Amino acid sequence: MVPMNNDNGEILIAVAHPSEEEAVRRAAAYSGCRCMIIVTGVGGAAMSWALQKRFTLGMLPGRRLPGTEPGKHLPGTEPGKHLPGTEPGKHLPGTEPGKHLPGTEPGMKERTASPAGNHAATTLPSLVIGAGIAGSYAESIPPGTVVTTLSDCFADMGVDDNGHFIPLFGAGLADANTPPFSGGRIVCSGRWFDIAAGIMPAVRGATVNMASGSQAAIDRIRKAWDPEIETMEGAWLAYTCAMSGIPWVSVRAVSNMVEPRNLKNWNIPLALQNLQEKMIQLLELIAKS
Repeated sequence: MVPMNNDNGEILIAVAHPSEEEAVRRAAAYSGCRCMIIVTGVGGAAMSWALQKRFTLGMLPGRRLPGTEPGKHLPGTEPGKHLPGTEPGKHLPGTEPGKHLPGTEPGMKERTASPAGNHAATTLPSLVIGAGIAGSYAESIPPGTVVTTLSDCFADMGVDDNGHFIPLFGAGLADANTPPFSGGRIVCSGRWFDIAAGIMPAVRGATVNMASGSQAAIDRIRKAWDPEIETMEGAWLAYTCAMSGIPWVSVRAVSNMVEPRNLKNWNIPLALQNLQEKMIQLLELIAKS
């Protein structure tokens, strides 16, 4: 097994569906990569929540969130103050004596692709890889193609103004250039992205809450964001990692074209097979870097 050069933290691979987990697990085993795989459930909220829970477990002494440096305090935690429900003698729901928050009950374990001991469960990951399948908006990216995401966005988050869609930023509800956004997108960069982009096309992603399956929805998203692929989790993973200061890359295999819904045109087995092969290549390169 090639030692993983990842700054004392494991690689965390997040997938939404068990079928994607199988492809990624085989890739990790073949590459000899020491990593952890979590299956979050389909959809952005499930992805973000699972990652936040995992990151919380990794907050070890010496790794501090902004505002928690020595001498600094998060609002409401100054000496003599208490957050609601934390006053002496009170407990937040689920923290009463003898109770456990979801996911922290005795016996709960995360899935590992190779033995990592307690280390894997108690450190922040040095890299998060979001892996799975996607739909393609571009004829140059047909089913079976594996890509990495150059940038992603919350494509259907916004306002319906009497049948006219206005993206969140265009409606003045958020600043398109407040970090982690740049022009309304979350951009992937850094050495891990450079490795991924060296072996697969880098594309513009669009993340939706409802998979696009009508021409009206497709046209709306294409007009607003000009994406090349569509997923239901990508931007949520990007946002959660960026806000936590953890590097991320996304690897997606195209299973279908984004078109009026027709499952007969989908090729999920091909996408999963190619995802496995590309993940082997990526993990081997990361291990050598």
